[in-house]
Amino acid sequence: MKGSRSLRTAFILLCLTLWVSKCNNAESTALDGSKPNLAGAITIDPSIFWNLFVTLPPYPIEPLLNEGEATLTVDENDAADIMFAIQNPPSDGSSIEFRFYRNDNLTFVTDYNPDQGGYQQYLTLAFAPNAQNANFDYKNGFQINSLADDNCLNNYYDLVAVDVSSGISQKFKVKVNDSDKCIFVATNNGAGYAGNFAKKGIDNSTFGGPREVADDICNSNIPSNANPDVGYKAMLVVSYSPSNNLRSTSTDWVFSSYRRYFSQGGNKLAYSFSTATTIGFANADQWANSLGTSGRIWTGFSSIDWTTGSSPTTTQCGGLAPSGAPYSAWYSSTATGTQGLLTAVNGNSIAEMTNTDPAVVIPTLCSQKRNIVCVGQ
Repeated sequence: MKGSRSLRTAFILLCLTLWVSKCNNAESTALDGSKPNLAGAITIDPSIFWNLFVTLPPYPIEPLLNEGEATLTVDENDAADIMFAIQNPPSDGSSIEFRFYRNDNLTFVTDYNPDQGGYQQYLTLAFAPNAQNANFDYKNGFQINSLADDNCLNNYYDLVAVDVSSGISQKFKVKVNDSDKCIFVATNNGAGYAGNFAKKGIDNSTFGGPREVADDICNSNIPSNANPDVGYKAMLVVSYSPSNNLRSTSTDWVFSSYRRYFSQGGNKLAYSFSTATTIGFANADQWANSLGTSGRIWTGFSSIDWTTGSSPTTTQCGGLAPSGAPYSAWYSSTATGTQGLLTAVNGNSIAEMTNTDPAVVIPTLCSQKRNIVCVGQ
């Protein structure tokens, strides 16, 4: 009799859940045909009812997080110490055991049992009173390791812990901060940016110079397939700026040594730098994969060896800033600038050259619109 009553209760809750969900998704129409604002209506999250069926162990554990963390966190291809605590410890001082299971992305030292083939797929931890320090009563932890992956995105993985006594499991999210960096292309919704993209921001004093404007373009247009937890810099040259904040391969550069960079949605390796921070295009080195699949970008380089030109009006859309200030790069629509091909893997990716012999860089009118490459930091 009790069993049938429990089933009847579960069925009623299920029906109520589906009914509430349907109501929450329904739209009400006023007498005049408009859709009224239902901000004052009562809405119920159906997951509240589903949570009634979640079973926890008799003595569930919870992670002890570092300040500022919302979940357990580890850096990619690195290690971190994590700790758990019994939420409501037993009053009799008994010990509670949990087994933590490793997976393809999260590893740690596991139990060793020669009778069962050696190392197991789990680590057993006991939670009990601590005779030396009461602050650690019913707390325990271990070191977790994150394996490397081939993308530049942060990932979340499940860490499963099973109560040995009851066999009931809990899942905990572990955030892996990716050590690789993303490269994306800012397109201005497909329209591109004129070569004087910094003029408005400088003239109205919103930004001190073109470097600041370019980086703001990058950080204001981070796509969903790039890591949102880092800042971005524009891969272009700034040799002249009212703020004196410049950018070149030796000043505030976008690439770092011993770092991998991924393009095209964060899943294709663009390049893996070792000691250098530029690619030796003059020595026939190439990107592993192109920075994009179509279009051109502003760069400001005067050749494929990452050099900058001596005239800002020729390669960086340079022009005089207000009040007779020094030249500013990316300021004038009547000057010319240099561009790169997003589909190229050779030097044309940063300085599109003619097919003549000798090849020379192609100047582009700054009234033309091009995209901007953004690099994660």
